[in-house]
Amino acid sequence: MTNLTSLIARHGYAIVMVIVFAEAIGLPVPAALALVVAGAATAGHILRAEILVPATLLVMVLGDTLLFSAGRYSGWALLGFLCKVSANPETCILRSAEYFYRRGKLTLLFAKFIPGINTMSPPLAGSMRMRPAQFLTFDSLGAAIYISSYAAVGYVFSDALRAITRGSRPSRAAITCAWMAVGGSAKTSFFMGRPANGT
Repeated sequence: MTNLTSLIARHGYAIVMVIVFAEAIGLPVPAALALVVAGAATAGHILRAEILVPATLLVMVLGDTLLFSAGRYSGWALLGFLCKVSANPETCILRSAEYFYRRGKLTLLFAKFIPGINTMSPPLAGSMRMRPAQFLTFDSLGAAIYISSYAAVGYVFSDALRAITRGSRPSRAAITCAWMAVGGSAKTSFFMGRPANGT
């Protein structure tokens, strides 16, 4: 986290935007953690929320739109490629498709918080021929909820995060904050490798 904090302090909005875009297109980078640290930076007046939120929202929706378009034209081929990180690619596709079929466009409102489903939802929406305007509406809302939530966590727990980066003993609040930011990502392979009828 210290290295990430230093990068954000040095490169500002650009590094946060790069990390968020990279995660949006399926790369294994910690966008949630970057947003938490960026939120803490807004509390310290290093970054400004009115610039951070729209900028990261723009690149996240851009990345999602690229996957949506790719899914629309390549169908299941792209989904198989994205599932290669799973222990069982076929199960990964079937589970994601079942999740999307069951909840439809509403999946896009909270998919960012679910490891595996976050990357699969845009190309699934494209392969299922969701209307572009409808996709952009729901995906933008979901991305705004995701970005605002993690940035708000960083803002609220900014003192605890500063204690971590200074090498102080972390408080319970800081540990909780860190878990919220990165804990779910560590479960991605397990989550996506479970059978489609699992609970």
